[in-house]
Amino acid sequence: MFHIEGRRWFQKTYGNTYHSVRIFQGNHLLVCLPYQYGYGDCFLQTALDWLKANNHVCDDAEYGTRYLREELHSTYSVIDVARQKDL
Repeated sequence: MFHIEGRRWFQKTYGNTYHSVRIFQGNHLLVCLPYQYGYGDCFLQTALDWLKANNHVCDDAEYGTRYLREELHSTYSVIDVARQKDL
């Protein structure tokens, strides 16, 4: 079971949104991925890409919240932060 924690930051100057991701397995932090461009639920795709690349899920795994909840029995959360350094 994984828990995916996303953080989003909106850059007001240029209108871009960035996110960072932390992936936990149980109480153990697996990885803290650096921030990158992406809005909405893009943090989930970033997390699934990392899980696939590191053989934690199979390569033909689908994307989306249904797959995370029902197939992986995982949870996720996201918060919007006010400053870039809070990512």
